[in-house]
Amino acid sequence: MAASAPAPVDIERLRQMLSGRNVEFGEYEQSALACPTHNAVYLWDATNPKVLQLRAQWRGVATNEDQYCQLVEQIALCNSVRTGPKAYLAPFEDGQNYGLIAECNIIATSGLTEKQLNVFFETSMSMIMGFFADLEVELPSFVTWPDENSSSFPENPQAGDHA
Repeated sequence: MAASAPAPVDIERLRQMLSGRNVEFGEYEQSALACPTHNAVYLWDATNPKVLQLRAQWRGVATNEDQYCQLVEQIALCNSVRTGPKAYLAPFEDGQNYGLIAECNIIATSGLTEKQLNVFFETSMSMIMGFFADLEVELPSFVTWPDENSSSFPENPQAGDHA
């Protein structure tokens, strides 16, 4: 069986991949798609033609200094032990609350084959979802959303832009 040739990863290709997996998603920006889940919002970002990024914002919010320190500790642990995802703090626009973002990236300068795109989907989603599941065990007080069977999202402030 011949391997498929690498092809550029653009928004249409991401739409096809997600649709083929029956993943709920919507437009976020011109070259990005957002996929809400019970505990996070995943963002498939193809704005950089050289790098495909999956970034997810966990729904847990640090609202005080103790919770902030707990998030910082979990981020440091993730980044020092796990090969992926990479995690970082996401300050909210109010300057008082913080969230957590985890991301996985793949170099796509020459494009990606279908197999590479599918493997990136599976591994990056697994790494991020696994990290978030571990966070929910370690930080149960952060879990304020309905269980996995509910699709409603409480209103949370939006995270500031991350460059």
